[in-house]
Amino acid sequence: MLQIGHGGVYPTALAGSPDVSWFFTRPVARGVWLVAEPGHVNSWLVAGRDRAVLVDSGLGIAPIRPVVAALTGRPVDVVHTHAHFDHVGGDTEFDRVAIHPDGAAELRAGADPAERRRYLAYARRLLAAAPAYRALDGEFFHLLSADADPRPLPPDVDTTWSPGPAPEPDPLVEGDVVDLGGRSLRVLHTPGHSPDSVCFLDEHAGLLIAGDTVNTGPIYAQAPESDLAAFAASTARLAALADDVHLVLMGHFGRGVAEGSYLRAVADAFARLRAGDVTLRPARDCDDDPVREAVFDACSIYVPAGFS
Repeated sequence: MLQIGHGGVYPTALAGSPDVSWFFTRPVARGVWLVAEPGHVNSWLVAGRDRAVLVDSGLGIAPIRPVVAALTGRPVDVVHTHAHFDHVGGDTEFDRVAIHPDGAAELRAGADPAERRRYLAYARRLLAAAPAYRALDGEFFHLLSADADPRPLPPDVDTTWSPGPAPEPDPLVEGDVVDLGGRSLRVLHTPGHSPDSVCFLDEHAGLLIAGDTVNTGPIYAQAPESDLAAFAASTARLAALADDVHLVLMGHFGRGVAEGSYLRAVADAFARLRAGDVTLRPARDCDDDPVREAVFDACSIYVPAGFS
């Protein structure tokens, strides 16, 4: 058993404080909360009898620890699905973090400021499109929820968004068990999106926290560190668990929770992509880089612009 966390009990954040307003939280299962930065990224808080873990710590645009402290008085540490900057920005607020060894060097190095600038440009395009989307959704579609409706960026975000260094990480490897006291999370190494990608399985509750290995789309397989063959194998592995998974908890987009059967849909999409059974269209990712997008009924997958 991997024993994570022996810290103190932290004070509860005041409702409506500036730090809290950036986030949206809600319970999704007993002892499990969505901690969303709507329109951007989802973190997941999982509490056992003795301690809790925050699965990913978000962008770091606003402090996440007061938000977590408002949800649980148990000591909290961070475990990561992978080291990409939008999942690790709050690490500096915690005493202990853990990540797959293949992500440790990236976590230590921190995000390139240019990458944060590109992401802010994307976020501003998102916010500019939001009013028209809200109006259409309110009139016709009725899909937009607080999980996904983006908040305004802090006015000084260009100068204040500079996450500090993460603590030296503990390793998380295939088969490790994160023991929270009366609840445990098993680590599944699921490379593809990145070499260090992992998922966390609560076998007793039937919950899979999938990071960016599974999303409602687009699923990012276009980065230099992505591996399409490994991605397909990882999603096929998860699909084999579908009958025992009640809920899949994902890292992005407004539909951040899905039924276990969704794992089969994603695995089938990757199998079809690998087999060439798909039409690709041009698109751009959140760095504004050109990519190609394979569109399926349940999701879409980004691949490099030169993919054929």
